[in-house]
Amino acid sequence: MRTFLLLTLLSSLLISGCRQVPRPESRAVPTAISPVPAGAWTIKMVQSGGIMGLSRSLEVTSDGKFTVVDNRANKTINGNISPDELSNINDLVSSSEYIPPSKPNGMVCADCFIYELEIQTSGKKFAIQLNDISLPNSGLEPLVSRLSELMDTALQ
Repeated sequence: MRTFLLLTLLSSLLISGCRQVPRPESRAVPTAISPVPAGAWTIKMVQSGGIMGLSRSLEVTSDGKFTVVDNRANKTINGNISPDELSNINDLVSSSEYIPPSKPNGMVCADCFIYELEIQTSGKKFAIQLNDISLPNSGLEPLVSRLSELMDTALQ
């Protein structure tokens, strides 16, 4: 009888320990989030990682001013982008819709670039972190690519 009670108790513990508990990343999220800028806005992007251990950032404001920082080279560049480029970035942000990954697991990527994107406008902030695996299906790849090109050009 004692063995039976012990086995029953042990089985109950094992069964209750095996129940599925929802993890934070598996919570329901909207299918798309649009980071549309209205009025004055600021876009910040940090690109880090990769085999070279890259660490650089870009900040662009709606008045066309930008700052690029390359931490590895200890280099900071300030400037103004052209009205056409500013319009292009504004259009990319306005047409972008973030699509959360369907599989949150498996998004870890050794030696990938990490992109931390933040858009602030009208007191609201949209912030997301992507990597080379999650970027292509995120809906934000054209914007991140354009911002990366702007950093590359400024740092040449």
